Amino acid sequence: MSRVRRSAKLRYGDKELAIQQRLRALDTFRGMAIVFMIFVNDGAGGYWWLEHATWNGLAAGDLVFPAFLWIMGVCVPLSVKSAFAKGVPRWKIVFHIIRRSIMMFLLGISLNTIYGSNMLGELRIFGVLQRLAVAYLVSAGFYALTAPKYYTPPRGACGQALKDVLSCAWCWVLAGVLIAAHSAITFIIHDPDCPAGYLGPGGKHDEWVAPECSGGAAGYIDRLLLGESHLFQHSDARNVYGGPVTDPEGLLGCLTSAVQALLGVQAGATVLLQRSHKARVSRWLAWALVFALAGALLAGFSREHGVVPINKNLWSMSFVLVTSAVSLTILSICYTFTDAWRVWDGGPFRAPGLNAIALYIGHSVCAHLFPFHWRVPFMRTHAIRLIEAVWGTALWVIIAHIMAKKKVFITL
Repeated sequence: MSRVRRSAKLRYGDKELAIQQRLRALDTFRGMAIVFMIFVNDGAGGYWWLEHATWNGLAAGDLVFPAFLWIMGVCVPLSVKSAFAKGVPRWKIVFHIIRRSIMMFLLGISLNTIYGSNMLGELRIFGVLQRLAVAYLVSAGFYALTAPKYYTPPRGACGQALKDVLSCAWCWVLAGVLIAAHSAITFIIHDPDCPAGYLGPGGKHDEWVAPECSGGAAGYIDRLLLGESHLFQHSDARNVYGGPVTDPEGLLGCLTSAVQALLGVQAGATVLLQRSHKARVSRWLAWALVFALAGALLAGFSREHGVVPINKNLWSMSFVLVTSAVSLTILSICYTFTDAWRVWDGGPFRAPGLNAIALYIGHSVCAHLFPFHWRVPFMRTHAIRLIEAVWGTALWVIIAHIMAKKKVFITL
């Protein structure tokens, strides 16, 4: 407050940021995302509703990846402002973001060879970590370049109520540009032999209406620029419908993934600029309602018949809005119990959230190794497969708690 009185500008000092960064809800949310991601990747017991939707629609497993991407955006304002408070130059912050993104992208390419080919002519270029790297580079890099080191809250009741939104004005501008670019490409660019604006999986879908048009513009751009041999070869949609290869983490979806990270940045700005628990939670829930309604309207309140169906494979805007709404709701619940009421310390999810990247890489590397995975002669029942998935996930949770107890935290 003394700094505010002297300069009329809000300085993000070390003491203030230390308070902000002790929020248990962020680590708890991230831990929930990584634990459920491991569980889904381990098979989720073979229950369809716990895995991924084949094409349009939303299953429980589809909520994990966008939640992880979104919470990454939430942490961006906290880390950038902390660096400003420590006197780190802006160019060094941007350099660190670029370096971290490159490392994440290269790690993702390496992990792709666990399930795919390691032939240079067949390496899958994009994947989960690569998508995270691109979204992080765009959202964090842009915020680091445009965020003011000092912020003067606008006067008046309206300005005070919207100060967290106004502080991210340039991020909203970038999000609008990305959405416009994604929409234009999706509905204008197309294969010469395919209808414009096609959003289906191709193959035998809808009585072979567009058998060679899998993924619409997204699939066409990936096959054209990356080449079919560098895409994911065994997607669920291709296994069900056939048709050309498509990559669920391809190029075009990077635009809307960056938008989702920017929506997370807005939630993080609320943490920085809104002091009371009620103000934070009420704003998060209000955004959740707005995003949910907007996503449902785009999807036409149906699975198949909307203008922009909810689709993880295409990372459609309706998918971004609905999953961001779910993430905001879950974060509000976590925050209420862990930081506002302090009746929950975040266990057992907080420790995995402190080492999320290490757990993701570890569970990928150990995908076929005992004791994380095992088989018995009769694995075709949900009960046995569920036990095996829970067992493997629980081992990684235990490892995360051991690492936290020994104060071992691995970051890029």
